[in-house]
Amino acid sequence: MTAERLLRLNGDLGDPERSGLMDVIRRFHSFCHAHDLSYCVIGGMAVVRDGAPRTTANVDILTLKKEWTRLLPLEGELRSTGIDTCVDTESGVKIDILFAEDDWGMVMPMPDPRTAGEYDEKARAFFMGLHDLVQLKMAVYLSKLTEYGKATAAKDLGDVYALIKNNPPKFSNEVFSRYHSALRDHCLEVYEEVLRSENGSGKRQRNT
Repeated sequence: MTAERLLRLNGDLGDPERSGLMDVIRRFHSFCHAHDLSYCVIGGMAVVRDGAPRTTANVDILTLKKEWTRLLPLEGELRSTGIDTCVDTESGVKIDILFAEDDWGMVMPMPDPRTAGEYDEKARAFFMGLHDLVQLKMAVYLSKLTEYGKATAAKDLGDVYALIKNNPPKFSNEVFSRYHSALRDHCLEVYEEVLRSENGSGKRQRNT
């Protein structure tokens, strides 16, 4: 995909009416609504939705395997290209399907889209909620760090940093106390790094 094509697809991601990828997500939502399919958007588009600017070339969807596979094969606005991939035929954008039931080899299980997803009135689709997304991104980072090293894992850690930085009132020690035990300290460390960066001073005492 060329840089020009990527920029056109992303458009103004803060304005769902001016983004080709948001159009893809809305069409996917309509499909899911028509077929009673539970889902939520994860990955880069979920990061963007929570205020962390970036570009992405595809859409990542979390759903349930039994619900999804009963609909295969797909033809029409969505065309399946495998059990876990499909294409939005209007735009040619690839949609990657991730199944909550699968073992992803992470320190936490993949969240259930029925509880982790929240409806965004502006985007008119379901997205993974902020705190589930932060924990998922950190879990992916730790998994990639072990398997591939820092360079490959860095993008996911950067997403965690950006999500916290762009939503400071939504984080505190009390919030992190409810995080998965294997992720809590890692996320809190990023939070404190954000505070140090924002304050431009030495290490700040944790909020209570």
